[in-house]
Amino acid sequence: MGDKSKRTIPISKLRQEVAKEPDSARAHLRLGTALIQSRAYSKAEESLRRALELDPKCIEAWVNLGGVLLGRFDFKGCVEVNRKALDCDAAIMQAHYNQGLGHLYLSQAKEMVECFRKAIALTPDNGGAHYHLAVGLNALGQEEEAQVEFQQSLDLGHAPQPEFVRLMGKKGNAKLTTIEMGPKSDG
Repeated sequence: MGDKSKRTIPISKLRQEVAKEPDSARAHLRLGTALIQSRAYSKAEESLRRALELDPKCIEAWVNLGGVLLGRFDFKGCVEVNRKALDCDAAIMQAHYNQGLGHLYLSQAKEMVECFRKAIALTPDNGGAHYHLAVGLNALGQEEEAQVEFQQSLDLGHAPQPEFVRLMGKKGNAKLTTIEMGPKSDG
């Protein structure tokens, strides 16, 4: 049984809210977020984009849209919309995290490392951010620092990809040429 206080509002009710207030960015944001949870990504993207048309400073809509684009393997789009969220507020950890994941899948290790360093500065106890920072550092050939970040991710309870565990355990640690696929997030 789920916690009754965490029940979600039915999508039908959120659609009614949008119908009543078609010019409400908040109503479109709430609907888009619920559609993400229902895995209706095309409709979620549509609703989030409408929220942003109505309020270009709606940070939650930028970040959620970035997550949708990441899940749809539009990594360039993910990086761009999270950059727009950060233009609104540079202290949004999830935007740095999502942007870092976008860079990861674009094999842009330097940019990835910058994003995860910023995410960690905002939430030092984020095991996933330490893990992804380790992946980026390793790809840049900074193996010792990668090992430190990797250990930190483990200490914080992050469950890393088995391939990377094997790679980090090898003496003489070879650089990653292809970085793991399949978005993961602790953020």
